[in-house]
Amino acid sequence: MAINLFEANYVPTIFLRNAELLAVSELPEATKDILTPIFCLKPWFRSKLLSNSIKKIETAFGEGRSFFLDIDPFYKVEEEKTEAQKEFNKLIDPEGGYGNWTSFFEEYPNAYPCLQVEHADAESVRAQTAAFTKMEKVFLVRLTHGGGRNWSSIVDAVCETQHTNYGFVIDVEWGRDILSRAMWADGIVKQIVSQKGDSIPIILSGSSFPDSFANAEPTASASVDERVLFNNLVTNNNEARLIYGDWASSRSPTEGGGGGNEIPPRIDLSTQTSWEVFRYRRDDGGFQAAAKAAMKSSKYPKNLDIWATYAIAATAIDDPPGFEDPNKIKSLTRATAARINLHLYSQMHFDGYGPAPDTDDDYQE
Repeated sequence: MAINLFEANYVPTIFLRNAELLAVSELPEATKDILTPIFCLKPWFRSKLLSNSIKKIETAFGEGRSFFLDIDPFYKVEEEKTEAQKEFNKLIDPEGGYGNWTSFFEEYPNAYPCLQVEHADAESVRAQTAAFTKMEKVFLVRLTHGGGRNWSSIVDAVCETQHTNYGFVIDVEWGRDILSRAMWADGIVKQIVSQKGDSIPIILSGSSFPDSFANAEPTASASVDERVLFNNLVTNNNEARLIYGDWASSRSPTEGGGGGNEIPPRIDLSTQTSWEVFRYRRDDGGFQAAAKAAMKSSKYPKNLDIWATYAIAATAIDDPPGFEDPNKIKSLTRATAARINLHLYSQMHFDGYGPAPDTDDDYQE
């Protein structure tokens, strides 16, 4: 199934980590059918071949579904120890206008590319656009806030493309102050619109998910500033074809953490405009207490029947003797997966948020 960017209304960036892929795999099939994700490619843990990462994506998202593929900007290979790492380094080699990257997609008909532009010049960008145009591949161009690069020449080079079968991703990246990056994003939007009008989709992406929960006991709340920033840009750019995107309520692997100390159990509720945090130390009830508190919250989606709400409900109750529900949240990875699963669903159905359709999807561990 080919991707039609003009029909997309949510484009999340998904990193290849256990929590993210579990969250995607447990979405209702009907939601997967209309989701347009960008997966960030890197070798899968100790896999020998990079193709195993594609298999992980297809297993989670479903074989036959189309998706965008970008290089994970946070993954660095300091010493090539596996064939997968060698393959990864070849993909980011700028030689021949990133020829290895463009050739890579010949093997994967359901994968659609993001141009490699982080260290590219205008000529290598033109080479990529020509190659993917010849392959009839829809492509995206991700322009990131970090590094302070001026993207004007790259935008100009891409906009020379004679067709409109592509889009831009303006990525404000992670931060709790992403609203301060509005002027930067607005400038790029206006540059694109000045050349292409509303003929090119522009995706606004980034993440404001908190990096610390030290003061979140037992509860706290944080706003989804990605939505605020998106709404502000829509208001200021009525000629632009803007699409909402984010990092699926995750942050980069270089941000946050427990500082070497045990991280207290936490359940997060993703609403459409906020994250509601419930954090209970193990001596105070841990995940079960957090799940009970989440279910009592006025923000809990009581009529929403998806995997995340089932997992939270399963965690809140005591299991019958001799039986433990496999959906129970017992680790931070699984708690993160529940938050991301709920976030993806609520943002995908932002204009008509409500109970999930009855898909008869069976849970698989």
